[in-house]
Amino acid sequence: MFNPVLVKRILTLIAAIAIVVFVYINFSVFLPILLALLTAMIFEPFVKMLKKHLKSEKRILPVTIVFTLFLTVGGYLLYLTLTRLVTMIYMRSLEIPHYAREIQIFIDDFIITFNQTIAEIPQGNQIVRELERQSEALFDKAVSITSDILATSTSVLTGIPNMLFVLLIYVITLFLFSLDLPRLLNLFFNLFKMETASKLRFVFQRMSKVFLGYWKAQFILSVGVFIVTYVSLLFISPESALLMSVLIWLVDIIPLYVGPALILVPWGILAMILGSTSTGLQLMILAVVLLLVRRIIEPKVLGDSIGLAALPTVLSMYFGYVFFGVLGLILGPFVYIAIRSAKEAGLFELNLTGDLPNQSIRK
Repeated sequence: MFNPVLVKRILTLIAAIAIVVFVYINFSVFLPILLALLTAMIFEPFVKMLKKHLKSEKRILPVTIVFTLFLTVGGYLLYLTLTRLVTMIYMRSLEIPHYAREIQIFIDDFIITFNQTIAEIPQGNQIVRELERQSEALFDKAVSITSDILATSTSVLTGIPNMLFVLLIYVITLFLFSLDLPRLLNLFFNLFKMETASKLRFVFQRMSKVFLGYWKAQFILSVGVFIVTYVSLLFISPESALLMSVLIWLVDIIPLYVGPALILVPWGILAMILGSTSTGLQLMILAVVLLLVRRIIEPKVLGDSIGLAALPTVLSMYFGYVFFGVLGLILGPFVYIAIRSAKEAGLFELNLTGDLPNQSIRK
Protein backbone atom coordinates (compact mmCIF):
# COMPACT_ATOMS: atom_id res chain seq x y z
CA MET A 1 0.00 0.00 0.00
CA PHE A 2 1.36 3.40 -1.03
CA ASN A 3 2.25 5.57 1.99
CA PRO A 4 3.08 9.16 0.95
CA VAL A 5 4.33 10.10 4.43
CA LEU A 6 6.81 7.22 4.45
CA VAL A 7 7.98 8.07 0.93
CA LYS A 8 8.47 11.70 1.93
CA ARG A 9 10.54 10.69 4.93
CA ILE A 10 12.67 8.33 2.85
CA LEU A 11 13.26 11.01 0.21
CA THR A 12 14.14 13.54 2.93
CA LEU A 13 16.60 11.10 4.48
CA ILE A 14 18.19 10.38 1.09
CA ALA A 15 18.50 14.11 0.38
CA ALA A 16 20.08 14.73 3.80
CA ILE A 17 22.58 11.89 3.28
CA ALA A 18 23.40 13.21 -0.21
CA ILE A 19 24.04 16.70 1.18
CA VAL A 20 26.28 15.35 3.94
CA VAL A 21 28.26 13.24 1.46
CA PHE A 22 28.60 16.19 -0.92
CA VAL A 23 29.85 18.49 1.86
CA TYR A 24 32.26 15.79 3.08
CA ILE A 25 33.73 15.29 -0.40
CA ASN A 26 34.08 19.05 -0.95
CA PHE A 27 34.95 19.82 2.66
CA SER A 28 37.84 22.14 1.76
CA VAL A 29 35.48 24.30 -0.31
CA PHE A 30 32.94 24.65 2.52
CA LEU A 31 35.56 24.98 5.27
CA PRO A 32 35.68 28.83 5.37
CA ILE A 33 31.88 29.02 5.51
CA LEU A 34 31.64 26.32 8.19
CA LEU A 35 34.36 28.04 10.22
CA ALA A 36 32.52 31.35 9.87
CA LEU A 37 29.30 29.73 11.10
CA LEU A 38 31.12 28.08 13.99
CA THR A 39 32.82 31.36 14.94
CA ALA A 40 29.47 33.19 14.78
CA MET A 41 27.95 30.59 17.14
CA ILE A 42 30.90 31.02 19.52
CA PHE A 43 30.49 34.82 19.48
CA GLU A 44 26.70 34.67 19.90
CA PRO A 45 26.73 34.72 23.77
CA PHE A 46 28.92 37.84 23.71
CA VAL A 47 26.60 39.46 21.17
CA LYS A 48 23.58 38.71 23.39
CA MET A 49 25.40 40.05 26.45
CA LEU A 50 26.27 43.30 24.68
CA LYS A 51 22.77 43.61 23.26
CA LYS A 52 21.33 43.30 26.76
CA HIS A 53 23.91 45.67 28.26
CA LEU A 54 23.42 48.32 25.54
CA LYS A 55 19.64 47.85 25.62
CA SER A 56 19.62 47.68 21.85
CA GLU A 57 16.74 46.09 19.98
CA LYS A 58 18.81 45.59 16.82
CA ARG A 59 21.88 43.38 16.52
CA ILE A 60 23.93 45.61 14.24
CA LEU A 61 25.70 47.51 17.04
CA PRO A 62 26.69 44.59 19.32
CA VAL A 63 27.66 42.45 16.31
CA THR A 64 29.81 45.28 14.95
CA ILE A 65 31.53 45.75 18.31
CA VAL A 66 32.32 42.03 18.72
CA PHE A 67 33.36 41.72 15.08
CA THR A 68 35.62 44.78 15.23
CA LEU A 69 37.21 43.62 18.48
CA PHE A 70 37.87 40.19 16.97
CA LEU A 71 39.51 41.68 13.87
CA THR A 72 41.55 44.17 15.92
CA VAL A 73 42.93 41.64 18.38
CA GLY A 74 43.51 38.98 15.73
CA GLY A 75 45.14 41.43 13.32
CA TYR A 76 47.39 42.91 16.00
CA LEU A 77 48.57 39.48 17.19
CA LEU A 78 49.20 38.41 13.59
CA TYR A 79 51.11 41.64 12.84
CA LEU A 80 53.15 41.36 16.04
CA THR A 81 54.02 37.73 15.37
CA LEU A 82 54.96 38.25 11.72
CA THR A 83 57.09 41.34 12.35
CA ARG A 84 58.96 39.73 15.22
CA LEU A 85 59.42 36.53 13.23
CA VAL A 86 60.76 38.38 10.18
CA THR A 87 63.11 40.38 12.42
CA MET A 88 64.43 37.22 14.05
CA ILE A 89 64.96 35.53 10.67
CA TYR A 90 66.80 38.61 9.40
CA MET A 91 69.07 38.71 12.45
CA ARG A 92 69.78 35.01 12.09
CA SER A 93 70.56 35.43 8.41
CA LEU A 94 73.30 37.92 9.30
CA GLU A 95 75.06 35.12 11.16
CA ILE A 96 75.08 32.78 8.14
CA PRO A 97 78.51 33.97 6.84
CA HIS A 98 80.03 33.23 10.24
CA TYR A 99 78.55 29.73 10.32
CA ALA A 100 79.57 29.16 6.68
CA ARG A 101 83.15 30.12 7.48
CA GLU A 102 83.23 27.73 10.44
CA ILE A 103 81.79 24.93 8.29
CA GLN A 104 84.39 25.59 5.59
CA ILE A 105 87.24 25.43 8.14
CA PHE A 106 85.82 22.18 9.52
CA ILE A 107 85.57 20.66 6.03
CA ASP A 108 89.15 21.68 5.15
CA ASP A 109 90.51 20.16 8.35
CA PHE A 110 88.49 17.02 7.80
CA ILE A 111 89.79 16.62 4.21
CA ILE A 112 93.41 17.00 5.35
CA THR A 113 92.94 14.47 8.15
CA PHE A 114 91.05 12.08 5.86
CA ASN A 115 93.76 12.17 3.16
CA GLN A 116 96.44 11.49 5.76
CA THR A 117 94.44 8.53 7.09
CA ILE A 118 93.66 7.11 3.62
CA ALA A 119 97.34 7.26 2.64
CA GLU A 120 98.17 4.77 5.40
CA ILE A 121 95.46 2.24 4.41
CA PRO A 122 96.28 -0.39 1.74
CA GLN A 123 92.79 -0.32 0.18
CA GLY A 124 92.57 3.46 0.33
CA ASN A 125 91.82 3.92 -3.39
CA GLN A 126 88.79 1.66 -3.26
CA ILE A 127 87.48 3.45 -0.20
CA VAL A 128 87.88 6.79 -1.96
CA ARG A 129 85.98 5.56 -5.04
CA GLU A 130 83.15 4.22 -2.88
CA LEU A 131 82.95 7.49 -0.99
CA GLU A 132 82.85 9.40 -4.26
CA ARG A 133 79.99 7.21 -5.48
CA GLN A 134 78.08 7.70 -2.23
CA SER A 135 78.72 11.45 -2.29
CA GLU A 136 77.30 11.68 -5.82
CA ALA A 137 74.15 9.85 -4.73
CA LEU A 138 73.91 12.11 -1.67
CA PHE A 139 74.35 15.18 -3.86
CA ASP A 140 71.57 14.03 -6.20
CA LYS A 141 69.32 13.45 -3.21
CA ALA A 142 70.14 16.91 -1.83
CA VAL A 143 69.32 18.46 -5.23
CA SER A 144 66.01 16.57 -5.28
CA ILE A 145 65.10 17.72 -1.77
CA THR A 146 66.06 21.30 -2.61
CA SER A 147 63.89 21.19 -5.73
CA ASP A 148 60.96 19.90 -3.66
CA ILE A 149 61.46 22.69 -1.10
CA LEU A 150 61.61 25.33 -3.83
CA ALA A 151 58.50 23.89 -5.48
CA THR A 152 56.67 23.92 -2.15
CA SER A 153 57.79 27.48 -1.45
CA THR A 154 56.65 28.57 -4.91
CA SER A 155 53.29 26.86 -4.37
CA VAL A 156 52.87 28.65 -1.04
CA LEU A 157 53.78 32.02 -2.57
CA THR A 158 51.44 31.57 -5.52
CA GLY A 159 48.70 30.43 -3.12
CA ILE A 160 48.87 33.63 -1.04
CA PRO A 161 46.30 35.51 -3.21
CA ASN A 162 43.94 32.56 -2.92
CA MET A 163 44.48 32.45 0.86
CA LEU A 164 43.72 36.17 1.10
CA PHE A 165 40.54 35.68 -0.94
CA VAL A 166 39.43 32.78 1.28
CA LEU A 167 40.22 34.88 4.37
CA LEU A 168 38.12 37.73 2.97
CA ILE A 169 35.22 35.36 2.33
CA TYR A 170 35.57 34.03 5.89
CA VAL A 171 35.50 37.54 7.39
CA ILE A 172 32.52 38.72 5.34
CA THR A 173 30.58 35.50 5.95
CA LEU A 174 31.33 35.68 9.67
CA PHE A 175 29.84 39.18 9.93
CA LEU A 176 26.74 38.22 7.94
CA PHE A 177 26.23 35.01 9.93
CA SER A 178 26.56 36.93 13.22
CA LEU A 179 24.06 39.49 12.01
CA ASP A 180 21.41 36.96 10.91
CA LEU A 181 22.14 33.99 13.17
CA PRO A 182 18.81 34.03 15.11
CA ARG A 183 16.83 34.31 11.87
CA LEU A 184 18.81 31.50 10.24
CA LEU A 185 18.24 29.25 13.26
CA ASN A 186 14.51 30.01 13.20
CA LEU A 187 14.36 29.16 9.49
CA PHE A 188 16.07 25.87 10.26
CA PHE A 189 13.72 25.04 13.15
CA ASN A 190 10.65 25.95 11.09
CA LEU A 191 11.47 23.06 8.75
CA PHE A 192 10.28 20.67 11.48
CA LYS A 193 7.11 20.15 13.46
CA MET A 194 6.67 22.18 16.63
CA GLU A 195 7.44 19.25 18.95
CA THR A 196 10.55 18.25 17.00
CA ALA A 197 11.66 21.89 16.73
CA SER A 198 11.49 22.34 20.52
CA LYS A 199 13.64 19.25 21.00
CA LEU A 200 16.14 20.51 18.44
CA ARG A 201 16.26 23.87 20.22
CA PHE A 202 17.17 22.03 23.41
CA VAL A 203 19.98 20.22 21.58
CA PHE A 204 21.29 23.48 20.06
CA GLN A 205 21.21 25.24 23.43
CA ARG A 206 23.16 22.38 24.97
CA MET A 207 25.66 22.37 22.10
CA SER A 208 26.19 26.15 22.36
CA LYS A 209 27.20 25.66 26.00
CA VAL A 210 29.46 22.82 24.89
CA PHE A 211 31.13 25.07 22.32
CA LEU A 212 31.81 27.71 24.95
CA GLY A 213 33.08 25.06 27.34
CA TYR A 214 35.35 23.62 24.67
CA TRP A 215 36.99 26.93 23.85
CA LYS A 216 37.21 27.77 27.53
CA ALA A 217 39.13 24.52 28.05
CA GLN A 218 41.37 25.23 25.06
CA PHE A 219 42.10 28.72 26.37
CA ILE A 220 42.96 27.42 29.86
CA LEU A 221 45.25 24.76 28.41
CA SER A 222 46.91 27.19 26.03
CA VAL A 223 47.57 29.70 28.83
CA GLY A 224 49.23 26.93 30.82
CA VAL A 225 51.29 25.99 27.76
CA PHE A 226 52.26 29.66 27.28
CA ILE A 227 53.47 30.01 30.87
CA VAL A 228 55.47 26.78 30.82
CA THR A 229 56.92 27.60 27.39
CA TYR A 230 57.89 31.16 28.35
CA VAL A 231 59.57 30.10 31.59
CA SER A 232 61.42 27.28 29.80
CA LEU A 233 62.54 29.50 26.92
CA LEU A 234 63.93 32.06 29.38
CA PHE A 235 66.57 29.44 30.14
CA ILE A 236 66.87 27.94 26.63
CA SER A 237 66.70 31.01 24.37
CA PRO A 238 65.99 34.17 26.39
CA GLU A 239 66.40 36.62 23.48
CA SER A 240 63.38 35.17 21.63
CA ALA A 241 61.43 33.74 24.56
CA LEU A 242 58.47 36.14 24.41
CA LEU A 243 58.05 36.10 20.64
CA MET A 244 58.23 32.32 20.31
CA SER A 245 55.99 31.80 23.35
CA VAL A 246 53.30 34.00 21.77
CA LEU A 247 53.68 32.17 18.45
CA ILE A 248 53.44 28.78 20.17
CA TRP A 249 50.40 30.00 22.13
CA LEU A 250 48.65 31.03 18.89
CA VAL A 251 49.38 27.63 17.35
CA ASP A 252 48.39 25.76 20.51
CA ILE A 253 45.02 27.46 20.96
CA ILE A 254 44.06 26.12 17.52
CA PRO A 255 42.95 22.52 18.11
CA LEU A 256 45.81 20.74 16.34
CA TYR A 257 47.06 17.38 17.53
CA VAL A 258 50.76 18.33 17.43
CA GLY A 259 50.32 21.73 19.07
CA PRO A 260 53.61 23.31 20.29
CA ALA A 261 55.67 20.65 18.49
CA LEU A 262 54.70 22.33 15.21
CA ILE A 263 56.99 25.23 16.19
CA LEU A 264 59.47 23.70 18.62
CA VAL A 265 60.57 20.72 16.51
CA PRO A 266 61.55 22.71 13.36
CA TRP A 267 63.15 25.34 15.60
CA GLY A 268 65.16 22.63 17.38
CA ILE A 269 66.28 21.09 14.07
CA LEU A 270 67.34 24.51 12.76
CA ALA A 271 69.27 25.20 15.96
CA MET A 272 71.16 21.89 15.64
CA ILE A 273 71.95 22.59 11.98
CA LEU A 274 73.39 25.97 12.96
CA GLY A 275 75.60 24.30 15.56
CA SER A 276 73.58 24.82 18.78
CA THR A 277 73.11 21.13 19.53
CA SER A 278 72.33 21.70 23.20
CA THR A 279 69.67 24.29 22.41
CA GLY A 280 68.13 22.04 19.76
CA LEU A 281 67.91 19.07 22.11
CA GLN A 282 66.36 21.22 24.85
CA LEU A 283 63.73 22.48 22.41
CA MET A 284 62.97 18.91 21.33
CA ILE A 285 62.61 17.80 24.95
CA LEU A 286 60.34 20.78 25.68
CA ALA A 287 58.14 19.85 22.69
CA VAL A 288 57.79 16.25 23.92
CA VAL A 289 57.05 17.35 27.49
CA LEU A 290 54.38 19.85 26.42
CA LEU A 291 52.79 17.32 24.08
CA LEU A 292 52.62 14.60 26.76
CA VAL A 293 51.40 16.93 29.51
CA ARG A 294 48.73 18.45 27.28
CA ARG A 295 47.47 15.06 26.10
CA ILE A 296 47.29 13.82 29.70
CA ILE A 297 45.61 16.91 31.18
CA GLU A 298 43.34 17.75 28.21
CA PRO A 299 40.68 15.03 28.76
CA LYS A 300 40.14 16.12 32.37
CA VAL A 301 40.00 19.86 31.67
CA LEU A 302 37.93 19.36 28.52
CA GLY A 303 35.56 16.98 30.26
CA ASP A 304 34.99 19.40 33.15
CA SER A 305 34.38 22.30 30.76
CA ILE A 306 31.94 20.59 28.41
CA GLY A 307 30.22 18.52 31.07
CA LEU A 308 31.58 15.02 30.54
CA ALA A 309 33.51 12.65 32.73
CA ALA A 310 37.10 11.99 31.72
CA LEU A 311 36.50 8.41 30.50
CA PRO A 312 33.86 9.13 27.80
CA THR A 313 35.89 12.18 26.77
CA VAL A 314 38.99 10.05 26.19
CA LEU A 315 37.00 7.32 24.41
CA SER A 316 35.17 9.77 22.15
CA MET A 317 38.48 11.44 21.23
CA TYR A 318 40.09 8.05 20.57
CA PHE A 319 37.31 6.68 18.35
CA GLY A 320 37.03 10.04 16.60
CA TYR A 321 40.74 9.86 15.79
CA VAL A 322 40.49 6.23 14.62
CA PHE A 323 37.62 6.89 12.20
CA PHE A 324 38.17 10.51 11.15
CA GLY A 325 41.83 11.26 11.86
CA VAL A 326 43.00 14.44 13.60
CA LEU A 327 39.66 16.16 12.97
CA GLY A 328 37.96 13.37 14.90
CA LEU A 329 39.88 14.36 18.04
CA ILE A 330 37.92 17.61 17.99
CA LEU A 331 34.58 16.33 16.73
CA GLY A 332 34.46 13.14 18.83
CA PRO A 333 33.29 14.74 22.12
CA PHE A 334 30.82 16.98 20.26
CA VAL A 335 29.25 14.02 18.46
CA TYR A 336 28.95 12.11 21.74
CA ILE A 337 27.31 15.06 23.51
CA ALA A 338 25.02 15.71 20.55
CA ILE A 339 23.79 12.10 20.72
CA ARG A 340 23.36 12.33 24.49
CA SER A 341 21.53 15.66 24.20
CA ALA A 342 19.25 14.32 21.46
CA LYS A 343 18.45 11.32 23.67
CA GLU A 344 17.66 13.59 26.64
CA ALA A 345 15.46 15.74 24.40
CA GLY A 346 13.54 12.61 23.38
CA LEU A 347 14.48 12.59 19.70
CA PHE A 348 15.19 8.86 20.02
CA GLU A 349 15.34 6.27 22.75
CA LEU A 350 18.64 4.47 23.18
CA ASN A 351 20.37 3.29 26.32
CA LEU A 352 23.90 4.54 25.63
CA THR A 353 25.12 4.73 29.21
CA GLY A 354 23.55 1.82 30.99
CA ASP A 355 23.85 2.10 34.77
CA LEU A 356 27.42 3.44 34.92
CA PRO A 357 27.73 6.24 37.49
CA ASN A 358 29.17 9.72 36.83
CA GLN A 359 28.55 9.49 33.09
CA SER A 360 25.66 11.90 32.79
CA ILE A 361 26.12 15.35 31.39
CA ARG A 362 26.27 17.91 34.15
CA LYS A 363 23.68 20.51 33.43
